[in-house]
Formats: sequence, C-alpha cells, structure tokens
Amino acid sequence: MATLTDLKKRLRGVQTICQLAGAMRTVSSAKLARLNAVNAAFAAYAQGCRELLEASGAVLSPPEGADRTLVILLSGNRGLCGSYHNDLFAFFRSLAEPERQDYIACGRMAAAYCREKGYPLLDVFSVSDVPQFAEAEALADRILALYSGGGIGRVLFVWGEGVTALRQEPRQLELLPGEGGGKAGDLLWIPDQETATEGLAEFCLRTQIYSLLLRGATGVQGATLVSMRSAYDNGTKSAAALETAINRQRQTQVTSGVIETSSGYGPWREG
Repeated sequence: MATLTDLKKRLRGVQTICQLAGAMRTVSSAKLARLNAVNAAFAAYAQGCRELLEASGAVLSPPEGADRTLVILLSGNRGLCGSYHNDLFAFFRSLAEPERQDYIACGRMAAAYCREKGYPLLDVFSVSDVPQFAEAEALADRILALYSGGGIGRVLFVWGEGVTALRQEPRQLELLPGEGGGKAGDLLWIPDQETATEGLAEFCLRTQIYSLLLRGATGVQGATLVSMRSAYDNGTKSAAALETAINRQRQTQVTSGVIETSSGYGPWREG
C-alpha cells in the first residue's frame, strides 16, 4: 500500500501534468481559432483560383520520360496530439514505394519519421503552426524546380485533414500534373495561350499548396486540442482521487492515534 508521502508525490506530479495540459489546451484553442479565421478569409480566393484554373484548362505537363513520383508529407511540429501522427504515417506507408518515389518532408515530425525509416528525402521544409503564404511559395518553387528539371512526372501531397475538431483523416491529393479540361477556347489569351496557362498553373499551385498547409495545420491543432483537453480532464479526476486517498489515510492515522491514546498505549501514557 502506498504511503502518505508517496501519494503526495504522485499528486504533485499529476497536478504538474494538469497545468501543462491546460496550458497547451489554451494555446491550441487560440491557434485553432486563428487558423479558422485565416481559412475563412482565404477560402473565397482559393475557390476563385480553382474555378479559373478549371475554366482555362491550364496544366503543367511533365517532362518526357519522367517516371518518378514526388511525395510531400505534411505533419505537425510536435507530438501530444493523440493518434494523429500514427494514423498519418500509417496512411503514408500504404502509399510509399521508395524505389519509385522521392520525398519532401514538411514539419519536424515528418522529417524525423522519414529519416528514421530511411525514406529518400530531397528536402525538408519548416512549417509554422499557423502557416504563412511565404512558406507555401518556397515549397511551390522547390516543387516546380524538381518537376521541370526532369525525372519527376507526378506530385502527391499527403496530409491529415481536420474534418472536425474531434476527427482527423489522412488524405492525398495529386498536385501535378493535375487534370485538364475547361473551355480554354472561349478565353482571350494575352500574350498567348501557352505563356498565360503556364503562369496561371504555377500561380494557382501556390494558392493550392497554401490552402493545404492551412488544412493540415487545422487538423494538427484540432487533434492537439482534443488530446490536451482529455489529458487535463483525466488528470483532474486522478488528482481528485489522490486527494481523497490522502485524506482517508490521514483520517486513518488520526483515528489510530486516538484509539491508541484512549487505550493507554499512546505517547501520553503515564508511568
């Protein structure tokens, strides 16, 4: 049976964990609210870019003979988000074919996982908890350089989608070459169709990547919020149970002392 000293030490440890979980819960809640605001502000612009891209039929064709696939894995920068990364990496493993694929890791957890498992990384990108458009531009420039440099004929993006704050799902999307179509012939092209469609496809790729970074970050913060809320609630219950156990043991010691004293075996026995 645990002594009173052991119970007090355990209680202090649980209270410390509760404080940390509560602080992380608050931070995640604030970041999630900020991400939702950025997503709401950017959604109309991203939708307009998608519609313009579909209407124009602009596609970046892969170089001839390019037979490798570039896979971009987006993760969070730290753990403590429940099963989010386990589910994401399991989904990633189901798609991985290292002999035919190259990889770019976005986020510290993705970089650490790829290095641990020996996946051939071409590059590693840092992504903020609330991504900036400049980060999407840097990633898009690297993707376009690899895509136009030969060898890469397909680009896949893998991330964890925040369906709701309580549920996240791993997903994949083909970024390049994308699908053609649209009524390109009904548009007036200046200076010419080839130049305009190439520039449009590259520009829309940047907005699409930024949208994916936001969606992935929303999933991470949602998972972190749920995980830390659960940890805080469980820690609070454990702390209450430990306090009850401590009080009971104190009461038992007091009762034992009273019984011993009244029976003449306590420290105040005369003679």
